[in-house]
Amino acid sequence: MSSIQAAGVERVTPNSFEAEQAVLGAMMIDKDAVAQVATLLRPDDFYYEHHRVIYEVILRLYNRGEPTDMVTVINELRRINQLDRIGGSAYIGTLIESCPAIANAPDYARIVVDKATLRRLILAAARITSWAYEEQEDVDTVVDRAEAEVLAVGQRRLGAHYEPLQRLLMEAWSRIERRYELGGILTGIPTGFRMLDYWTGGLQPSELIVVAARPGVGKTSFALCVALNIAVKEKQVVVIFSLEMSKQELIQRMLCTYAMVDQHIMRRSTVADEDLEKLSLACQHLYEAPIYIVDSPDLSPFEIRALSRRLQAEKGLGLIVVDYLQLVKPPRKAETRAQEVSDIARSLKLLARELNVPLMALSQLSRAVEHRPGRRPILADLRDSGAIEAEADVVIFLHRQDEEERGRKRKTTGEGAQLGDERPPVEDIEVIIAKQRSGPTGRFTMKFDKRYTRFAEIATEEGEDIPTY
Repeated sequence: MSSIQAAGVERVTPNSFEAEQAVLGAMMIDKDAVAQVATLLRPDDFYYEHHRVIYEVILRLYNRGEPTDMVTVINELRRINQLDRIGGSAYIGTLIESCPAIANAPDYARIVVDKATLRRLILAAARITSWAYEEQEDVDTVVDRAEAEVLAVGQRRLGAHYEPLQRLLMEAWSRIERRYELGGILTGIPTGFRMLDYWTGGLQPSELIVVAARPGVGKTSFALCVALNIAVKEKQVVVIFSLEMSKQELIQRMLCTYAMVDQHIMRRSTVADEDLEKLSLACQHLYEAPIYIVDSPDLSPFEIRALSRRLQAEKGLGLIVVDYLQLVKPPRKAETRAQEVSDIARSLKLLARELNVPLMALSQLSRAVEHRPGRRPILADLRDSGAIEAEADVVIFLHRQDEEERGRKRKTTGEGAQLGDERPPVEDIEVIIAKQRSGPTGRFTMKFDKRYTRFAEIATEEGEDIPTY
């Protein structure tokens, strides 16, 4: 795009003829300048077509290990029948004369890149304006496409970069040590739970992990424990989209979980001095934890994607949590509820892939599980749509191990009997890896302490609990 029409006046889009000449001249004078510029500039960053052709020839010669001086460039242009197109041999000489200082080649390149970025923004704005005027799609779709268009311009500007070997070696050694400590099984982000990491290898980038259970079994608590582990221990950014609980409730749960203070004490406002001290320490420890909370009962996949993209660009994301999938507002009206949930699951999977981060989505189970002996959930129990099973890379079920016994009690005491208070504060929860696209399936048992809404691993052979934080 060489020009735009604005208010009846044709305007030339941003460019710098002098900077383009200077950077090409520097590259033909000093071969070292080619290495510096090649990591910053791409051929389509040049506004003038003949400059782009010359740049491509210089890169071609450099990649072949040949000189990139005036003579070789002219010879290569003649060989591919492009010499007359760019202005002949005389113009190549002009480029060399137009370079004020070879050492400033990277600065000239940045000017060219900056002008190209402005042109791309103008083009993106023109597309967005066209979409808005056409009104052929719903507003959420237009906003989503607009954000993606602008984000693509920003990501293109970042370009490639290099890092010193020392830093890379330190990072590599940290990963080696971590894998050594965990028996070499970890390839993703550690969850803080040894057995979960054993079965999954950690939370893998771009995967959709569905955690499903019947109400009251501890879906949200399980996700919060994983989120705290990743944020506090691994220092990774976590964003939690809570469609069911308010941010105040989530924060209270986090504090009680971390401090091991009974959450019912907080509700009764009878906090003892000892508990107050624990909560104070928990506040201090969690103060720097990179956790972000979005609490809204009416979030759509477009809003989740937009906020996640923004956090990824600004902070870098380690984990996305959606609590829970069936409450997400469908991206479009569909004929059936199953199709709506299918669209939601697909949107979340695409988001995980786009941002290359694990996304943990909580899900409800259908009531069919209550009528099955043992009440152990299976993939067909995922509520509202079989597409959840199809889109998920990993499906984890949480199953209260005394469900079969509780079912028998209901039959003897009546369906309306209130048995919730009869359960002990600490329960055995079976964690079932029912599906794993790139790994094994299996199950193991964890302890769930309802007082602290805290999951912990079963004691080791030595009788010591494995710490979660």
